[in-house]
Amino acid sequence: MLDHLGVQLDVMGHVLEHVACGQFGAGSDYMPGDLPSHEDWADGVYDAVNQPQRVHGFYVNFSDTLSYKGSNAELQKMTQKLANAKGTPTGIVLHAGKGIAKSPWSKKPVDTADWSVTLAGNRITIDIWLGGSVTLDQLDLPKAVEIKSGGEIETFIKRHNETP
Repeated sequence: MLDHLGVQLDVMGHVLEHVACGQFGAGSDYMPGDLPSHEDWADGVYDAVNQPQRVHGFYVNFSDTLSYKGSNAELQKMTQKLANAKGTPTGIVLHAGKGIAKSPWSKKPVDTADWSVTLAGNRITIDIWLGGSVTLDQLDLPKAVEIKSGGEIETFIKRHNETP
């Protein structure tokens, strides 16, 4: 009996080691409709992201990713609200092409997406794809957000220039 208990405790110890190292994770898709409440999100974040334009969403451990389809105006309104949330640095990554809404465990995309919002700890990242309804020439983003390139265009140019 004690040998059996020892084996169970040993197995449990190995499982806890993997969890502590991030090798296992808990996650699931969000159902359509209103998001469940998140008390750990900064004031204003829930109202900003709980929008009818959401086409998909999922969480893994302590990170939430929500995908949306919509216009420049809808994106800009959400971005402004997220940038105004206290204690949540917000960054934007601009991508060439069309975005997809997909969970890490999905075999195929759930839908296309014009932008997604990832909430991880107190950090907010908004990925914007410029191959759908959102256009760069009409994009007006808050000065408070840091904007980076997704690298697709730079990668294409580099690959093109390296071709003999």
